[in-house]
Parts: sequence; C-alpha cells; structure tokens
Amino acid sequence: MACSMYLIPSQNSTVLQGPGSIGKLPALIQSQGIQKPLVITDRVLMERNLPGSLFEAFQAIGMRYAVYDGVLPNPSIDNVEEAYALYLKNGCDAVIGFGGGSPMDCAKVVAGRVARPHLPADKLGGYFKIMFPIPKKLPRIFAVPTTSGTGAETTSAAVITDPRKNTKYTVNDFLIHPHFVVLDPELTLGLPPFFTAITAMDALSHAVEGYIGDAHCRMTDRYSEMAIRMIFENIDKVYKNGGDLAARGQMMLASYTAGMVLNRALTGYVHPFAHKIGGLYHLPHGRVIGAVMPLVFDFYGQAVHKRLAGLADVIHVSKPDRSDTEKAAAFIEAIRHFNRAYGISATIPELKEADFGEIAKSIHRECIPYPVPKIMDDKDILRLLGMLKG
Repeated sequence: MACSMYLIPSQNSTVLQGPGSIGKLPALIQSQGIQKPLVITDRVLMERNLPGSLFEAFQAIGMRYAVYDGVLPNPSIDNVEEAYALYLKNGCDAVIGFGGGSPMDCAKVVAGRVARPHLPADKLGGYFKIMFPIPKKLPRIFAVPTTSGTGAETTSAAVITDPRKNTKYTVNDFLIHPHFVVLDPELTLGLPPFFTAITAMDALSHAVEGYIGDAHCRMTDRYSEMAIRMIFENIDKVYKNGGDLAARGQMMLASYTAGMVLNRALTGYVHPFAHKIGGLYHLPHGRVIGAVMPLVFDFYGQAVHKRLAGLADVIHVSKPDRSDTEKAAAFIEAIRHFNRAYGISATIPELKEADFGEIAKSIHRECIPYPVPKIMDDKDILRLLGMLKG
C-alpha cells in the first residue's frame, strides 16, 4: 500500500495513508508555514521509540520541534496544562497528537487552550466553548494514531480526566477537529494482542451506537456498516498475527470510519457508563466498553432489534429468514463472543456498590444530548451496574 494524501469524503481532514506515511508528515507541516510543532505523546511510546521515524524525518528537513511525553492513559487536566506551558515556553505554533486517544485528546485540548488562554483545562468541558466567540488564533492540529479504536483522529471531541474529582470532562467543539491525520499501519505493529482487541472494541462501539441511535442517517449507516464489517473480518487476523500489515491497515481505516460515525451520529448509554467507570477506577476504556455494550443493547430490547438485525446481516451471524429479534440476539452474542475470544471480561469486579449513586448521576448528566433509543431511569442503571459487578 503506497502512501497517499487525499480528502476523506464528507470529512474536513487531510489524510496521509499507508505504510511509511509518517515520514511524509514533516514536509506537509512545513508546507503549512509552521515553524515549530509540539509533539504530544506518552513515555511508553517514547521508550519504544515509536515516534523515532517522525523525529528523523523532522531532522532530515532541518525542522525544529518540541516534545511533551507526560500524557497519562486517561489524560488529565494537569497533562493539558503542562503541555500548554511547554508549548508557550518553546514558541510552538502547532500540535501533533501522537499515540492512542489520550495523546490525541490532550493535543486537541492544548490547541483549545492556545485559542482560549483565559480558560484552564477544567473549564473547557461542555459544548462550543472554544468556537464562540470566534478566536483569532487556533494552532493546526495533527493527529497520528498508533492504535485502531479511539477515533480521536476523526472527532471534534476530547475527554480529559480530573483525578482529584474522579471525573471526566468532555470537550465538544468543531474547532478541535484535527486538520491533518496520518493513518500509518506500521505504527500499530507493536500493539499487544489484548490492546489490539480493546481498541477494536472501542471502534466497534462507535459504529454500532451511531447505527442504532436516533441521529443516524444514510451516510452514517454506510460508514457504520463498513467499519463493523472491517472489524469483524480483520480482528482475528491482527490478534493472532500482529505483523499482518494489510489487516492492520483495515483496522485503522475501520477506526477512522467509525470515528466519523461518532462525530455525526453521537453515542448512547455505553460511553457514559464507560467514561465514569473508567475514570473512577482507572480502567482501560475499551475493556469497560466490552463489558457494558451487550448489557446496554439487551436493555434497549425491541427499540433496536430491527437495526441490530441489519448488522447481523452485515456480518453474516444469522440466517436471512430469521426474525429481527433473533437476528438482534445473534449480533449481541457476536459481541459477547468477541469478548470471550480476546480476553475482555464480561464483568467489572472493581465496581463498588457505594459508588453506584455517583455513577448513575454522571450517566444521566452525560446522556442529556445523546439520541438514545430508550431512556434509562435510576433503577435501570443500578440494575446494570449490579450485573457488571458480577
């Protein structure tokens, strides 16, 4: 697969795609008149020297850059403030989120801080706090995913954790949508099998929740079906053979496409559960998603049977002559099989009953703008939390 640059249809990001495409990024950055970008990443990736090819390409054209490598698995408001301070100290004029969703989310919020210097990271949570009034300055945002799942390279949102309050802030603003994206499957070759699986589960949730929610449209339906098909066709290949570059490329494209669905059709109850539980107990997002998703879809019941039946047909897990209810059950079982096959637990024993009330309040609050197929009350949420605890 050759490196190429193109505009994804209905997407306002310029995309470099293909093995080795990361080496083309510095020249693209230079062509934008940028003098010194800040690369935002984490220490694990630095220890593995994964950004090495990017740094070498910078050095080959004599371009200066700075690095912030302190991003945590759940990026914190402190990470944003530290990276923002480094951005100012080094006179940077662009940000590059290099890694999984955490570095990319951190980079997007740092760009928001540059545009709104009077708003600290813990004040940016909510909708359109960067866009209005129109800022005079917003740095270019470059997103370089090294996993295939978060979709952070595609979306206009970022999630930041406040560890002192055990809560997460979701920043939603069109202005933090990445301007340039690199989809280089070579960057995912070292991803361990379990993390390959849980990031794929995250991408799957974006595609399915957008498909069954009330904000879907023909375009998002097409992207959902494409992403779901690619995930189910390639997850076993990359789980068993992490060096399968073609399958890695398909998973990256599935994640990107599912992110486009998330950006337009939004999500449902799965993500509010995962955001609060993951933040409260410091658990990997995809692991929580995997446990939560089947239970939420069971709860939706007949409200989503027809839509899930369509997805069962897409991945061929049921016979064409079966009822919508039977097909929907087969699709939910396919998710449970995914969990079992790739080591994602069906329960979250870390859950504490004493926290259930706090979790329920957070879920209600986050779900207010989401086009959910069926509304949960406190009793429903507490029942699902009990099932999750096991």
